[in-house]
Amino acid sequence: MSVQDWKLPLLNDYPKKWAGIEPAKPALVQHEDGKTVTYKQFNTLVDLFALRLLDMGIGKGDRVATMLVLVPEHVILMYACFKIGAIIAPLDVRLKEAEVVRDLGKIKPKAFFFLGNTPLRDFREVGKAVKENCPYVEYLVQFTPNPKPGELLEGAIAITDLMSKRELVSLKIKDLFTGRLQKAHSQIDPHTPALIIFTTGTTGEPKPAVMSHENIIIQNEVLARGFGYGIERDELRMLINLPPSHVGCVTEQLMTTLYLGGTAYMLRIFDPRLTLEAIEKHRITVLGQIPTQYRLEWALPEYGNYDLSSLRFAIYGGSAVDTVFLGEMAKMAPGFGTGMGMTETAGFYTFTAPNITVEEMAGQVGAAFDELAPVTIRKPPRPDGTAGEELPDGEIGEICVHGPIVFQGYYNLPDETAKSVTKDAVLYTGDMGYYKMVGSHRALFLSGRQKFVIKQKGYQVFPDEVQDFIATHPKVDLVDVVGVKHRLFDEGIFAFVRPKQGVDLTAEEIAEHCKGIAAYKRPQHIEIWPHDKEFPLTRVAKVDKRELKTVAEEIVEKLRREGKWDAAPVQEA
Repeated sequence: MSVQDWKLPLLNDYPKKWAGIEPAKPALVQHEDGKTVTYKQFNTLVDLFALRLLDMGIGKGDRVATMLVLVPEHVILMYACFKIGAIIAPLDVRLKEAEVVRDLGKIKPKAFFFLGNTPLRDFREVGKAVKENCPYVEYLVQFTPNPKPGELLEGAIAITDLMSKRELVSLKIKDLFTGRLQKAHSQIDPHTPALIIFTTGTTGEPKPAVMSHENIIIQNEVLARGFGYGIERDELRMLINLPPSHVGCVTEQLMTTLYLGGTAYMLRIFDPRLTLEAIEKHRITVLGQIPTQYRLEWALPEYGNYDLSSLRFAIYGGSAVDTVFLGEMAKMAPGFGTGMGMTETAGFYTFTAPNITVEEMAGQVGAAFDELAPVTIRKPPRPDGTAGEELPDGEIGEICVHGPIVFQGYYNLPDETAKSVTKDAVLYTGDMGYYKMVGSHRALFLSGRQKFVIKQKGYQVFPDEVQDFIATHPKVDLVDVVGVKHRLFDEGIFAFVRPKQGVDLTAEEIAEHCKGIAAYKRPQHIEIWPHDKEFPLTRVAKVDKRELKTVAEEIVEKLRREGKWDAAPVQEA
């Protein structure tokens, strides 16, 4: 398929296209209450919301921040911003007030949309913090429909008042004469900034990554080639349960579904039982989740009672998995796959080849689509700021991405952008990996994060490699490895190992098992984690390396007082 066959210039062009072909087809369905928005309704509502934004003085280049769950109105607001060139920035609903103020200060939005008092929390406290600390925010819009006295934050406007029928009809009539919306839309091109997603890495402070229409559309096509073109449009029913503050939700699942003309079924907040209920009720054909979410569903006692036979394809991403996990995936859906992705590429930039075995999939993170997003393995950048030398297959280096899938940079942070993107526009991902042939295709393999590489005894140890080996022990459920300062080895290898439920496991058993790998890769300490306790997680359900490292450092201090770790006599294997 050539670029000309699929590529329309702007994000809004795709739902508009499907509204013309099949106007009554559902574009969005809310699982909790069944609210449905057809493609025709979607486009009409986007235009009305866009007119209201223009009336508020919001236009091209202005930022709009949200703190909302995944509901149709949130999606419509996103596309309304895209229509007029405003840049929307969805924030995680679990952020504390101080974190929201911190992040808004980086992008200085003109409007802030937030929830009211909900069972999750009272978001009016967030609105109050923004009101008191963010003078650049001109509009506080509370997503409380028809609020009763006392329910609306003072100084905020209710969403139902903002979008009153009388106001919208008046704006629509005016637009018939002025053509204001079309004039605004005509100023938008594929390179216009559209979306800000704050990075959710496991180290460092979140950075506002800016994506254009083209960045997102290229990612949509990558994912479409990964799974979408194997499923007829009439049968594409995607369930989305990730937070809208993450590319996994908005650019990957939601926008790829609208790109392909399918139907997006949405959950406001992830819940394992609701997820399985939704698959059964709506006959979902495609599901995309973080590995942790799958494990939570599989662990439910009633998991086997749900009818999941409609599933055609399951996507996983966000962390490494073992063959046991892949085996469970194979039971859940006949087709499944993964790829490499990050906020700075609007999501996936590789995806696994179709119809490969579990054994072929293990360890790899997909194949590149050279005409969409070329991926190379390189040495570090040169002193002049250009990309380093490309390495041959089989040699480990930093994974780099090129082309129009690469984001526009971190908003107002040119120095931070320059650390990731070279002068010749090559994105250094921070991930280490290599290429090798698997069957008939060239696959990308992940060695680990550059920032998590453990430097010990003159060697570079990739935590993922150690984790994968320990995970082969039959008693192991989950494992994670971090590096902790070691007075003799520079860094020591510290392994957290969670046993399977109902199984007794000792550190000595894991130490014996680790004799199957090179001595310099063996952990200096193995901590058995309680089987009924989760590893600390980031807001997107990835293991929080930073928190785990803090826990490890506290344990190491205790070990030193006991004459262990780097206070113990050295014993070389």
